[in-house]
Amino acid sequence: MIDDKTRKIFSEIDAFLDIIDEKYKNRIPMQLRNLYKDEKLKDYIPKYDASIQIEKQNIQRETIAMIALLHLNYWCDSEEEKSKIREILNENEIKYQKKLHEKYNSDNLFKNKNKEQEKVVVQELAMIDYKETFIKKVINAIKKLFKH
Repeated sequence: MIDDKTRKIFSEIDAFLDIIDEKYKNRIPMQLRNLYKDEKLKDYIPKYDASIQIEKQNIQRETIAMIALLHLNYWCDSEEEKSKIREILNENEIKYQKKLHEKYNSDNLFKNKNKEQEKVVVQELAMIDYKETFIKKVINAIKKLFKH
């Protein structure tokens, strides 16, 4: 079962395929093109301008990634071109993993959490207004008498 987000991506890919040159469109297997056409969202029809770069149009990142895979698998004419694209994809993956590691590094998570907890404890301690009860005052007075 395909979810709506995937169907939206299929709609965007199908619309993209409608604006590209026939020679590129024909390189994609008919079965795959039919999948995009059959499984797309019927009520979502994206419009693209062929004169504007795809990155500057209203298109999801996942759709751009799928188009990059189509380029790698069907539109590259040489192994050298495929190699360059794989290199770019690997660099992007390394950057993404590094970013995730920095964001979710367990050491940093605990450091930040401990600092926040320390701030809360200090604030709570500063807010406590300690008042001695009457009984406590009497007990302290008796203790002072016995010390002298």
